[in-house]
Amino acid sequence: MAGNCSWEAHSTNQNKMCPSMSEAPELYSRGFLTIEQIAVLPPPAVTNYIFLLLCLCGLVGNGLVLWFFGFSIKRTPFSIYFLHLASADGIYLFSKAVFSLLNTGGFLGTFADYVRRVSRILGLCTFVAGVSLLPAISIERCVSVIFPAWYWRRRPKRLSAVVCALLWLLSLLITGIHNYFCVFLGRQALGTACQHMDISLGILLFLLFCPLMVLPCLALILHVECRARRRLRSTKLNHVVLAIVSVFLVSSIYLGIDWFLFWVFQIPAPFPEYVTDLCICVNSSAKPIVYFLAGRDKSQRLWEPLRVVFQRALRDGAELGDPAGSTPNTVTMEMQCPPGNAS
Repeated sequence: MAGNCSWEAHSTNQNKMCPSMSEAPELYSRGFLTIEQIAVLPPPAVTNYIFLLLCLCGLVGNGLVLWFFGFSIKRTPFSIYFLHLASADGIYLFSKAVFSLLNTGGFLGTFADYVRRVSRILGLCTFVAGVSLLPAISIERCVSVIFPAWYWRRRPKRLSAVVCALLWLLSLLITGIHNYFCVFLGRQALGTACQHMDISLGILLFLLFCPLMVLPCLALILHVECRARRRLRSTKLNHVVLAIVSVFLVSSIYLGIDWFLFWVFQIPAPFPEYVTDLCICVNSSAKPIVYFLAGRDKSQRLWEPLRVVFQRALRDGAELGDPAGSTPNTVTMEMQCPPGNAS
């Protein structure tokens, strides 16, 4: 079983060696994102502390996003998406922090193994949920910019909430099916069904979700370039959407290469598993920084409340090159009103 050669299953045995692919081909049937990495040696012990520090910082950042977007800032269609995205990232970072804490303390036994298993399942579910939210954000932003009249007049009021709920249900369904074949059935599924599930999940993530988030961003960039000829600057919200998609693509490139080489060319994972996990943690922790940098006003030398900074990041109105001719937008008007929930 591939789990027998996982460095996490043998974190205390530094001399654990795995057979080669020719000696035991079945060992290379590993679950996608289920931490069944084939590795000769476990990672350095310091990596667990790095994971803990990164996860704690990401939890603080996503916690602030949840607080301000959920309770302090008036709801907008895109703040609902960012709220669910922060929830998915926060839960993923929490599950990874628990996993790293167990490895750091060297906890063994049935209960520790059960907690590790639950953390893996929770991490996979929230990772899929976070990735599936990015295409929804990208597509809706592209439609709202290119067809603003149709979008604001015909768009259902509860569309963001309904889409987020459906994506969470999709993530739960995918995670349940994947873990049924790759974890619950154990050895019987590792040879056939689990491989098919891994391939299907990889196709869903990298060949479906990635194009759905990249193509609308390209259309958005082209539209913004055309507007630039009329001295219209790109809005804050455009910067946020483009930035979070770019961060995901850059941080997930190792995971995509790993999956592509393994399933297409039958080449064992070229990158250590903790490198891909570290990239995913960076992706989950970087989004609050993106909101802060996009909403920060460079002309303000003094400290600004985070509520104002985050709300400015949601600005979606047209911005003219001449500040005197700038047009009002919904977020600017909301900043002048008491916080509350949107209808």
